Amino acid sequence: MSENIGGVPPRDPDDRDERQEEGDLQPPAPPVPPAYGQPPAYGQPAGAPTYGDPSGPPAYGQYAPQGYTPPEPGWGYGQAPDERPVRVGSAFSWAWASFGRSAGAWIGATLVVVAIGVAASFLLTPDLRDPQALDQLLASTDVSMTDRLLAAVLSLVNTLLGAVLVHGALAATRRGRAEFREFFALRNVGGILLLGLITALIDLVLGYLQGFGGLLQLVVSFFLVAAIFFVVDKEQDAITAIRSSVSLVAGNLGVVLLTVLLAIAVTIAGALLLVVGLLVAVPITALLGAYVYRRLVGERVAPA
Repeated sequence: MSENIGGVPPRDPDDRDERQEEGDLQPPAPPVPPAYGQPPAYGQPAGAPTYGDPSGPPAYGQYAPQGYTPPEPGWGYGQAPDERPVRVGSAFSWAWASFGRSAGAWIGATLVVVAIGVAASFLLTPDLRDPQALDQLLASTDVSMTDRLLAAVLSLVNTLLGAVLVHGALAATRRGRAEFREFFALRNVGGILLLGLITALIDLVLGYLQGFGGLLQLVVSFFLVAAIFFVVDKEQDAITAIRSSVSLVAGNLGVVLLTVLLAIAVTIAGALLLVVGLLVAVPITALLGAYVYRRLVGERVAPA
């Protein structure tokens, strides 16, 4: 046994166990996390999401957490709203370039829409099948209740067909081009049908007003021109979409009026070239409207 030099008595190892049993020996306290404003731990960038957090992209060298979906390229991820003034000329240039990038999809979808629209017109307008009756209808100012109801149903069909083209045009604003399948991946079909029903009823009621009924129909159609975009893009119900369209048009009368006039001019030019012209004019007008809508609501449009 060695001597105890220095006068300090040796400790019995059994005393430590006794003190721990009696509660004298406490476990070490956990480390205190850094306070707000202190730098993060070594090797972790500030503000980076931790592993398993689906709210953001994974850190460098980590696997993507479950539920994380990478942002779609060209769709304004992490970008501020586009507050630049909307120029109709730029909208037309973009529409032309976007149509060129996906002309096949647009022509195919337009052929389907036009074919269904023509068939519905012949089925819901009996006078079109009888040239003599059509001449009498054009010469007469009195329209029967049956003809008005059939016209309302045709308006509902046309709203649904127009929504098909709107789906493709909105898809093009996200990536600069559209694919054929995107035209028929319809969203919010109930809202589209209800919007078509409301506009058909408005046309039906205004059709009974002699003299200025037609003018009122033009005014109503002008202020509701963006409603279908709100129904499809924001999935709003029909009433909310109508309010949103009226508010958007009222706040941008000049831009919307120029856009509508340009769309009419493009359609007339396309009609003069018959089928080939309409296969270009119809997509251009849809893309033109989608571009202006997207910009007026403050969102960015993917370059074409």
